[in-house]
Amino acid sequence: MNLKSQYGQYCPLAMSSEFLGNRWTMLILRELLFGSTGFNDISRGVPRMSRSLLSNRLKELVKRGIILRQNKQGRGQIHYQLTEAGLALGPVVFSMAQWGQEWLDIEPSIESVDVGFLMWDIRRNAVPMKELPNPFIVEFFLNDVEKNKSSHWLVFEDDKVDLCHINHDFDVDVIVDVSIKKLTKVWMGWEDIEQAIMDESIQFKGLEKYTKLAVTWLGHSSVAQIKKRPKSQRI
Repeated sequence: MNLKSQYGQYCPLAMSSEFLGNRWTMLILRELLFGSTGFNDISRGVPRMSRSLLSNRLKELVKRGIILRQNKQGRGQIHYQLTEAGLALGPVVFSMAQWGQEWLDIEPSIESVDVGFLMWDIRRNAVPMKELPNPFIVEFFLNDVEKNKSSHWLVFEDDKVDLCHINHDFDVDVIVDVSIKKLTKVWMGWEDIEQAIMDESIQFKGLEKYTKLAVTWLGHSSVAQIKKRPKSQRI
């Protein structure tokens, strides 16, 4: 699809900015790059985006040739798949995330953490382990969040991890008791999880054979390994 730059410039940066700079577009691409293909899964990765706007953005990306819209035969389900051009945006998306992890101040981002997105991000990076029972149920109790959003469950089963926001009478193996700000900081690698365990600002309650593996099965953000700049250098 031919692009006409509203900037009035032939510069490729100006032309690509025409649609990549639209609000939510880069986050939709992030979800697709992380493997989400269904509308509902993509929506869970951008929980503050209206479903109607998401639908429109997906249509735009299809028209641009960034994604394909596919009907799964016999299932009545629509799946979205990145094209070659869409996959080529992977380094762009991840480079932006890495730059933000290194250079941006953390305080603004933790003042209004979206619980739904945090738990969704944890779900997709949690690590199934052969040492865990099948299923293995982890309840997250966010002790500084309103009651209707404070409890979430990760279900490790058959080498997959699912996320539930409703208690289905789970036989819980481990409870994680933590504030949302602390969980965000250790998840993002901004604070050391081992230190948080020692000072009990994050508590793993359950059998020791499972809690001692918590740092492994919990996983971490995909950018947690990138070292944050000293506070005096952040912007």
